[in-house]
Amino acid sequence: MSRYYIGVDWADAEHAVWVGDEAGAQVAALTVKHTAEGLSEFGRWLYERRAQGIELWAAIEKPEGRVVDFLLDHGVVVYPVNPKALDRARDRFRMSGAKSDPFDARVLAEFLRTDHPHLRPLVPNSEPAQELKLLTRDYQRQVRLQTRLLNQLTATLKEYYPRPLEVFEDLTAGLARDFLRAYPTPQAVAALTLTQWKKFARAHGRSEARTAELWTVLQQPQLPVPPHVVRAKARLVRVLVAQLGATVGAVEEYREAVEDFFATLPAAEWARTLPAGKSGTTVPTLWAELGDAPGRWQSFQHLQAHAGAVPVTVRSGKQQVVHFRFACNTHLRYAVHQLAFLSLRQGDWARAYYAQYRKRGHGHHQALRALGAKWLKIIFVMWQRQVPYDENYHLATMARQQLRQVA
Repeated sequence: MSRYYIGVDWADAEHAVWVGDEAGAQVAALTVKHTAEGLSEFGRWLYERRAQGIELWAAIEKPEGRVVDFLLDHGVVVYPVNPKALDRARDRFRMSGAKSDPFDARVLAEFLRTDHPHLRPLVPNSEPAQELKLLTRDYQRQVRLQTRLLNQLTATLKEYYPRPLEVFEDLTAGLARDFLRAYPTPQAVAALTLTQWKKFARAHGRSEARTAELWTVLQQPQLPVPPHVVRAKARLVRVLVAQLGATVGAVEEYREAVEDFFATLPAAEWARTLPAGKSGTTVPTLWAELGDAPGRWQSFQHLQAHAGAVPVTVRSGKQQVVHFRFACNTHLRYAVHQLAFLSLRQGDWARAYYAQYRKRGHGHHQALRALGAKWLKIIFVMWQRQVPYDENYHLATMARQQLRQVA
């Protein structure tokens, strides 16, 4: 059976496609529009080649998306290529640095033809796993949006009205947002009476002692601010509070959606045994990034590198440099980092491991990364065998390893 190598340089409106045979000769150069008609015509071309007994392999710079799903649906073996690898492969054909979409498509096809033993074909996750991944990543986007709005609101209040920052610890709380809507300026707070404040605080469930304490803070003098600054910034605060309220609701909605959807998956029964709580989004995010495609992770070292939990070592002659691993799955890195932090509350061995690194002079986050790398060894076994985490079994394994080292 002969084989064609396809390079796909994807874009929003149209995709450049270059097709070569096993000798590297050009078979076709196509421009596929990202429309129903354009993709349908390209799909027909792919089916015709397969009907002729030709095996189709494709290289593309993304591991997921509609174009990748389209290729997989049409029986094409897809190889994701790292953009950094493609950038270096361009120098094989042009030293000038000039590039174009058709040229990149050709480089992808040729890179796949000559270097495919070093690449791994894409094995897609199941639809539930893909949906969980979309939900968790969208949830993280909403959390980041909430953080940006909160930072903007804090900076704006510091410019003309710092009193709410002294009264409320959390501006995302309903009490703080309602207060800013009702009293958006220092003048509005100055006109507030004790009776009005007690009624407002009681409506939000504050005790009499806490109400009196906050009232004392509200009565403290504040530096005068020019009226034009107050008018301009009060308008911005009203807009930010409205946006923050909508985002807080969206974050809560997505959190519930992630937890409810993850609870329907079989993996939740054993994944939730990790010491990160019976609820929350840390474990669902972790398992969404792991996926359920068979053979996705070759070893725990592969998983550690992908999660950015281990450093990169560069050796040349007598020199050796160890530096932080930036190229990794940042979503997985965040989930593992959060798991390592949460495990300090429940696992004795995790606290001891963390304390050991701190005694060596490592910082908090360095120690958490080391603990996260340790957890990934455990998680790899759990994912591979689909078994729950057992603290006693892990402690027994550690004891056996120590005995072997002593022997």
